[in-house]
Amino acid sequence: MGKFLIRFFFLIVISAIILILYLSFFGIKTDKFDNLIKGKANEVNRHVKLNFQETKIHINPKKFNLVVKLQSPKILIKNNTIDLSKLDLYLSLKSFFSSDFLLKKAEVAFVRNDIKDLAKITNIFLPRIINKQLKKVFAKGNLEGEFNIPFDPNGDIGEDYGFSGKVSDASIILTKDFAIKNFTTEIQHGQGVEEGGFAIKITKGSLLDLELAGTIINLKREKDKTKIKSLLHTKGKLNTFEVKKMLSLFDLNKFEFKDIDTKVDLKTNINFYLSKRLKIKDLSYKTEGKISSLELQTKEKKIIRRYLANYDPKLVAKDIIVKLTKSKSNQTAELRGLIKIREKFDNFKINEKYDYKKKNFAINGLLDLTNSEVNISRLNYKKNSGKKSQLLFDINFNLNKNYNIKNLELLEGNTKIKLAKLILNKNFEIIDFKNINVKTFSDGVKNNDFSASKSKKIIINGEVFDAQYLLKSLYKKDARKTFGKNFKSHISVNFEKTLTGTNDDVSNFAMIAFINNGSYEKLSLKGNFSKNEIIEMSIYQVDKDKKTLQVISDRARPFIKNFDFVKGFEGGKLEYESIISKNISNSKLTITDFKVSKVPALAKLLTLASLQGIADTLSGEGIRFDSFEMKSNSEGNVLNIEDALAIGPAVSILLEGYVDKGKVVSLRGTLVPATKLNAIIASIPIVGDILVGKKTGEGVVGVSFKMKGPPKDIKTTVNPIKTITPRFIVRAIEKMKKNNKEKAK
Repeated sequence: MGKFLIRFFFLIVISAIILILYLSFFGIKTDKFDNLIKGKANEVNRHVKLNFQETKIHINPKKFNLVVKLQSPKILIKNNTIDLSKLDLYLSLKSFFSSDFLLKKAEVAFVRNDIKDLAKITNIFLPRIINKQLKKVFAKGNLEGEFNIPFDPNGDIGEDYGFSGKVSDASIILTKDFAIKNFTTEIQHGQGVEEGGFAIKITKGSLLDLELAGTIINLKREKDKTKIKSLLHTKGKLNTFEVKKMLSLFDLNKFEFKDIDTKVDLKTNINFYLSKRLKIKDLSYKTEGKISSLELQTKEKKIIRRYLANYDPKLVAKDIIVKLTKSKSNQTAELRGLIKIREKFDNFKINEKYDYKKKNFAINGLLDLTNSEVNISRLNYKKNSGKKSQLLFDINFNLNKNYNIKNLELLEGNTKIKLAKLILNKNFEIIDFKNINVKTFSDGVKNNDFSASKSKKIIINGEVFDAQYLLKSLYKKDARKTFGKNFKSHISVNFEKTLTGTNDDVSNFAMIAFINNGSYEKLSLKGNFSKNEIIEMSIYQVDKDKKTLQVISDRARPFIKNFDFVKGFEGGKLEYESIISKNISNSKLTITDFKVSKVPALAKLLTLASLQGIADTLSGEGIRFDSFEMKSNSEGNVLNIEDALAIGPAVSILLEGYVDKGKVVSLRGTLVPATKLNAIIASIPIVGDILVGKKTGEGVVGVSFKMKGPPKDIKTTVNPIKTITPRFIVRAIEKMKKNNKEKAK
């Protein structure tokens, strides 16, 4: 009996094992669970119906589950059919003996289906908000894959659901401006994926004209937002519209440009949160790669053209190695490559950092200027294209506020210009500085070698200084000031030699001054042309809104050189006085005992007046003048000549008018040969006898003239006159009396 029971027990055990093994590997077909399964499906979603031919039961002894495999399954959702390749339901054996939910897990695999149709089935498994977004995002395409859907004991879908599949030939609408076309990707979700989110690997697709193959995106749902971490691989071409859209997406639309074409190959790590309304938040990224070509039209900067003569606002660059990083607080960029300013490419390297809170840029780097023309007019320095040179810079600035030049160096052969800790306002006026060192050459000859430093006061010392710009600026009112309105400091200057652009160089140049509210309040300048010839200049404040500039020079040529219409000037002494107020300046210029040999406007005037003999003298040995006096006032760009009188042995001229700088010249006056003027004055009772004695004149006395037109196309007309205007005679008599008194002293 005992042996029988043992045999019977082993028989049952072996039968059970065989049955379990059979059910595990082969299963059995049955219709026992058909109504139960269909009913439970309706409990999950009343719009969902399952359709299948039959069920096959398997057992999973390890997890104590029954696996119900539906044969030829289909899902009917509101009369739409989704064909499935697999639908396996895992039933808890324990739930048969308890009140727990019977269904423990479901595995659903589907063949290639239209992605819009599959969005309907995801209503069962995914939160409504995600499913709603999926419908908006996926415009078309196909989806195939497998869902692994766990159920909680109470019947709710578990959070650790999984999905693996493939989207192919899809169009994805990210925003109204961004759509991914021809999109094919592999998708993983659930176990094995970082943080239990979605892992997306793109094998094909394009955004704008950029290929996206190789891109990896990880998504994780967190409450009311979606966390996105991605490695974006972009390769292709972009135009102006596309670049602006891309930059706006990453909050980089502060740059000003137009007409851009570029070719890129970049890899970008992008991390951000996507809100319910698909708004990007907490964006950070890191980009590395290469821009093989770049052409863009920037906004022209006059400040750049002032120093780079061949500057073109159209920027052309190539072979640019790029590294960009953005965090919550700042954005950094590292760029190096080749840039073309006009015809040839030069190297450049730029490191830039932008602080979002302070709205401040920090930029440093190197720019090769070998193939650029450099012009620094204030130093009379020019560098031609082809001479090896480079610019090193380290600058902090806040757009439209201030510029902190921590270091700026221009190197070219023996030439070196270095600025340290120079602070400028938005108008590029000096607020403060620490050191300036300058050594430049003109045609191989050193024309600047000096240094400037500022602590309690400004001290400028050096071997040589080129003053041509300074001399030229005496007669010009520049809207751009050197110093900011709050700048205040004493200044001391000493140069061994000062160049004027003529043979009239100044030695032992010394100046002391006081700058207040950005302008010179006091100034005293002295220098020597020779042992007995000096130059002096002074500025002093008359009252709160008015100051006086005075210049006395035993040589006038350094000042007259800057008038383009006068050539061949020799001799002469100069006195200049100007009363300068806020809006207008009144000036008086006197030059005595000089000669000119090349004055095109005067030569033309003499020829038209049929004074060919005097015109020939002008083009030969030159015409001598005893004196020239001019009273004028200037306001803005307009110079009004109130009265200008030149008297000489050969000819005398009186004129008035105005010059609108760069636009129009309008002058009128009277020209009289000296013999005729002397004859007229001699005929005046008593006065004529005293001045020139008894003489008479015959014929036409002189001519009246008008000169008007653009500076490079002035039209000159003349009319003969028989009587000189009383004003001319009065001015001439006044001048002659003055000369006679000076001679009598």
